[in-house]
Amino acid sequence: MLAFRVQLNNQPAVTGGAEDLGVLTTTITAVGQLGPKALRRRSDEEIEVHVRLGGLTSRGPGIEDEHLVWFEEHGVQPGDKIIVEVIETETPDPVESGSTAQERVDDERAYFEHCKKAYFEMREKYEGAA
Repeated sequence: MLAFRVQLNNQPAVTGGAEDLGVLTTTITAVGQLGPKALRRRSDEEIEVHVRLGGLTSRGPGIEDEHLVWFEEHGVQPGDKIIVEVIETETPDPVESGSTAQERVDDERAYFEHCKKAYFEMREKYEGAA
């Protein structure tokens, strides 16, 4: 199976993959005032950098899919080294955590009802008292 192997600095590499995956991701995210012209939202705001290796199963009709996480590290610093390899393997590492994925709504009417419900729940917040 296709897998990603992620290593942060000299930590042991973590291999993410599963027989029932439909999505596999590795992300490196930096949030905050990253450049000198970026607006600082709060005076105590610090730059946060994290790396994540995750995925989404694709199990088919009637079987709940899951968001899976093999590796997540917050507090990555400038100078840290992250290595990502795309590999084939039959022995990925165990999943660190998972959560049930919401079923994608393909039905136009169901999507409309979802949006309508969200609108009425947030209406006062964005439009003021009606």
